Amino acid sequence: MKKFLILFVFLGMIAGITIGMAQKKVPVKSDPKVLVYYFHPNDRCPIDQSIEANTINVMKSFFSKETGNGTIDFKVINTDDNANAKITAKFDINAQALYIVKLEKGKEIRKDLTRFAFDYGQSNPGKFKAGLKSEIEIALK
Repeated sequence: MKKFLILFVFLGMIAGITIGMAQKKVPVKSDPKVLVYYFHPNDRCPIDQSIEANTINVMKSFFSKETGNGTIDFKVINTDDNANAKITAKFDINAQALYIVKLEKGKEIRKDLTRFAFDYGQSNPGKFKAGLKSEIEIALK
């Protein structure tokens, strides 16, 4: 009788653990829908550094959920690093650039924000952040 009680309790514990594991939700990474790429060379000017800092700020402040679940792929890419040669060639980049790429039905729709970034990245960070946030939200739709 005692053995049956121990066996019953043991089986109940296993069943409880199994049910608990089945109910635990594991976050599923999706394929990225939007790519945000900031390209820069080794030699950096203050404007370049402010664009990077403000872009990182926007990504962390407004899109951390999307970067965490894989909806947005955000990368800062050094154009002088040989490991990045393929992507810099794909975008025909050799210096600073800021791109938002929407992936839709197997096609890339690129939005070049480089001029905008250089116009406002350092001189008007508020306008830069609001504009970048808006462009990413449009790409996510």
